[in-house]
Amino acid sequence: MKKRLTKKMLSKKLKEFVTSIDGVEEALIGLPLITITGGSSIRVENFSNIMEYGQNLIKLKTKIGVLSITGKNLLAKSMNQEEIIIRGKISGVNLE
Repeated sequence: MKKRLTKKMLSKKLKEFVTSIDGVEEALIGLPLITITGGSSIRVENFSNIMEYGQNLIKLKTKIGVLSITGKNLLAKSMNQEEIIIRGKISGVNLE
C-alpha cells in the first residue's frame, strides 16, 4: 500500500531538498548570494539597486545592507533584475 503525503510532509521534504542545494535557500528568501572568482570577477544575486558606480567603487543595495566592492577598473559586464557580474581587479568586499 502506498503512503500518501500530506501538505505538511511534502513541505518538509521540499525544504530538505532545497536546503541541500547550495545557494537556493538564500535565493528563496531574497538574501544576497555573492560569488567571487579569483580576484577579477564577482557575481551578486538578489540586489535591489546600484547606489554608486565608479571605476574604483561600486555600491549595491541588498536586503541586509549595502555591499561595497572596491578595486581598480571595475566594470559591470552584465546585469539584469536578478544579478550583476562585475569584472576588474577586486581588492575588497564589505557589507555595511
